[in-house]
Amino acid sequence: MPKKSDTREKVFATADLLLQEGTRPTQQNVRDRIGSGSITTINSALNTWWSTLSDRMNRKDQHPELPEPVISAANKLWDQALAYAHHSFKNERDEVADILHSRKVENLEQLEQLRATIDQLQQKNMTLRAQSDSLNEQCMDAQQKLLASETLLIRATAERDEINRENKQLKIIQRDNASLAPNTSLDNSNSLLDAKVEIKVNLIKINNLESSLKSKEEECIDLKDQLLSKERAAMQQQHRLELVVAQQDARYDDALKALTDCKNELSLAKSMS
Repeated sequence: MPKKSDTREKVFATADLLLQEGTRPTQQNVRDRIGSGSITTINSALNTWWSTLSDRMNRKDQHPELPEPVISAANKLWDQALAYAHHSFKNERDEVADILHSRKVENLEQLEQLRATIDQLQQKNMTLRAQSDSLNEQCMDAQQKLLASETLLIRATAERDEINRENKQLKIIQRDNASLAPNTSLDNSNSLLDAKVEIKVNLIKINNLESSLKSKEEECIDLKDQLLSKERAAMQQQHRLELVVAQQDARYDDALKALTDCKNELSLAKSMS
């Protein structure tokens, strides 16, 4: 224990002497002066010396323990330490300011890129909406055409059925008149001829109507296929539109976050300047 105390006193005395000479006391130069002692003991004593140096300097007037050269040297070292700390702080502050400025430039560039991307997506969105509206109009036109064709088909079917019914009635009349042929008058013969002609005409109408019905049925099938195709295209266009809108929302969120980060960094840079 006395050995540690002796070493401590030697460290204090040597440190005072070095400080008086204008040299900063360190573990090595103190050990070189005293010539002995462990590094751990010297380091502990030197730390204590540094921690008590300020108090001893403040008590100089009441209890003058340190000579004036020691005080002058300590003040010189203190000024040097303050200047070094100020210089280091200024360098660090300038470095942080440069980093913040670089980040600001990067964020602004990223923000401009995001804005350009959003503009492109908005333009694409408008184009897709226009295409979607056009497909919807085409679907409505196809539905109207299909409805008109189905209406014509129903009317033609009804007209064909009516002619078939009339033909059946005429055939019945013709058969009845044929059974009474020996007693048939000229008027009845003319009526029979008229019935045959009317049946022939009706058969022609039926053939025409059946041909028209077949054409209308094919047209209806074609219109249904067109309508189905346009509905599928409209559905795909709607999905693409929803995807673009989702991309716009995500890019907008990214841009908003980048803008917020940029504002925060600018505020931090201003507070540090």
